[in-house]
Amino acid sequence: MNNAQHDYVPEDTFLTAEREAEFNAKKGTWFFIGFFGNILGILIASVYEPIPPASRLLGKTPKFTALYTDAYIAKGRSVQLRQSAIGLAVAIGLAILFAILTS
Repeated sequence: MNNAQHDYVPEDTFLTAEREAEFNAKKGTWFFIGFFGNILGILIASVYEPIPPASRLLGKTPKFTALYTDAYIAKGRSVQLRQSAIGLAVAIGLAILFAILTS
């Protein structure tokens, strides 16, 4: 294998990693972490690092592995934060609605 073949990284690696991270994210779980965890839930979502499936990285070049892993983690965190923020917003909205209805 020459250097040109070894350094080849498919152009859609980034998009594939993002699509798979979006699909694999446990959106309902992160929603409830934000709903019940409030600010702590958002903090957990921003710190927790999703791990890409090892099967996607087997036999791939180091360049592909690095790009795929970085893109997967970034998109996974983004989904986690978005879902936990939605959960927090719903919790706050319900608390405000409850306060209005009981006053």
